[in-house]
Amino acid sequence: MTRFAQELSTCRVPASVAEWARRGTPRTTLLGPRFTRTAYGWYRRAGSPSSTAQRILDAAAGLPDGALIAGWAAAYVHGVDQLDGFDDHTFAPLPVPVLLPPGQRRRPTDEVSYRQSRRPAYREEVEGVPVTTLVRAAVDLALLGSSLTEAVVAVDAVLGSRSLVHQRLQRVSDGLLPRRGVRQARRAIELARVGVRSPWESRLRMFAVTELGWTGLLVNRAVFDGRGNLLGIPDLLDVEAGLALEYDGASWRADRSEGHRDRRQHRQDNEREERLERAGLVVVRVEKADLTTYRSRLAGRLDAGRADGLRRERSRDRWTVDEPEGWFGQPA
Repeated sequence: MTRFAQELSTCRVPASVAEWARRGTPRTTLLGPRFTRTAYGWYRRAGSPSSTAQRILDAAAGLPDGALIAGWAAAYVHGVDQLDGFDDHTFAPLPVPVLLPPGQRRRPTDEVSYRQSRRPAYREEVEGVPVTTLVRAAVDLALLGSSLTEAVVAVDAVLGSRSLVHQRLQRVSDGLLPRRGVRQARRAIELARVGVRSPWESRLRMFAVTELGWTGLLVNRAVFDGRGNLLGIPDLLDVEAGLALEYDGASWRADRSEGHRDRRQHRQDNEREERLERAGLVVVRVEKADLTTYRSRLAGRLDAGRADGLRRERSRDRWTVDEPEGWFGQPA
């Protein structure tokens, strides 16, 4: 079950003033503390737990015919749990994107942003919420991303939900008509990868690609010893250099502000790093501050790690990415 579906059980669905009147609740009561106004002429009972699903339901209430929840919010409704509507840098809630039909206009608010479609959008209804298709949401995220890196972060998240095949998204991007953002969208979809576990892993990979010019990095690829025992699954692996990159940070699901790894996770990370290094891999660990505040230092550390790996005595390597018979992707 998706996080959106799970959150719906605690949500309160807005209704129009007319509907509340039909239920016997007068307008004067709606203006009191027991109700929350979600849009002009639409109210819900107050006290609902704050959740991404509730924000999406509030935004969907009272939309004109043909309007759809779009962007990250549509992806979240479709089951892309990572795109939960919070800024990874400031942790502030993002406005819910709404795609208006041609000819419709609305003034944006802090809670909802509006964009007019040039043509009718493909519509789906998920859990009663009108949304764009997941393909349209992914393309919009790639088109409108604040940078190539952030566009890749979003597309990685969509592909990570396993609800959309990369090849299909690439075919759609090839058919995009010339417009602002198309070049970024096509490049972002080309650079996106399946199997990325967190947005910051995507940003680490894009740092290596855009800042250092690296290519061929493997994402969450299992590494084994000569007997087929799992050594670990690095976030990124440069096979040529024997270099494993690991992003350190609390789970995006558990603590958006990064926090600290718990003792058990810290111990497991250390043990995995030791196994990889004993097998001959060079390991570089990266955290959020490296990708935000200390980027020049990070570039030097990554280049130094790759140089060390390229100079290694390869005859001493005791690791491989060849999967042993019977491997079914057990966790490291």
